[in-house]
Amino acid sequence: MKVITIFLAILALSSCASPTDDLRAWADRIKAQPPGRIKPMPEVVEYKPHDYQSALEKSPFADLEAEIESQLRELHQGCDDSIRPDASRRKEDLERYSLDSMDMVGVLYKKKDLLKWGLIKMTAGPAAGNVMYVKEGNYLGINHGRIISIEDEQIEIVTLVPDSKGCWEQRTVYMALAQ
Repeated sequence: MKVITIFLAILALSSCASPTDDLRAWADRIKAQPPGRIKPMPEVVEYKPHDYQSALEKSPFADLEAEIESQLRELHQGCDDSIRPDASRRKEDLERYSLDSMDMVGVLYKKKDLLKWGLIKMTAGPAAGNVMYVKEGNYLGINHGRIISIEDEQIEIVTLVPDSKGCWEQRTVYMALAQ
């Protein structure tokens, strides 16, 4: 009985149409239709280049006018050249964050080497919650801040801030121990 059932199932499956017969019939119908008309080519518009006239404008590559250059020199001559950031110095990690995003949380002493480390906790940004240690001479903050001294209650930082004349001015900032 099982053999007959299997034979009938095989016979029924072999008599079924191919699964691609309907696709072939559709393709034959499309091929039998007459070809359509090809759309005409769009009209080509001739390109006319625009001649830019910038005779009244100053070239960005030309030298400065003598009058403007002398005014800039006068402004710059009033600046103290000893106060400026060191452009060749490699920036430290804590210079990516503002001083507002840091709190002093403690001091660490190393008596053997007479070192004093300041402990700074990050309060904002991707490093929030991390505690970093700094020593005198390290840089931190976005305004070229350099640590001058570390005391038990505060860290003294000298920053460089640009003024309205294009010069740099030093400002002393104190980061007090957070309570």
